[in-house]
Amino acid sequence: MFPISAVIGIVPFSFDFNEPGGRNNLLPGRPLEQTRRFTRPPRSGFFTVLSSFSGAFVHPGGTTLTERPLGQFHVSLGVGSTGDTIICRVRLTDENMDDAVRISVRGALVLLAAI
Repeated sequence: MFPISAVIGIVPFSFDFNEPGGRNNLLPGRPLEQTRRFTRPPRSGFFTVLSSFSGAFVHPGGTTLTERPLGQFHVSLGVGSTGDTIICRVRLTDENMDDAVRISVRGALVLLAAI
């Protein structure tokens, strides 16, 4: 338990994945990951919030949509073990992942003051 007295800040983050298509490029279940560093006040607590995500199969080049069944989609936000990096992980588990895909994730880090 981390007793808090106030929310002292909200730090928004965005992650964009533009993965090209092609045989063996996006195998089923392949995880993708991006990180962003942040600085927080000493002794502050924090938690992550996932505000939105979208995923679309696109034609090569990533500018226009292509129709495909999506299958299963996984998105997570977390903080690394050093406490100064937010980590975004996405995973597509469709059995036919050879098309290009564009994924956008938006989230925030909520900073908390300790009592």
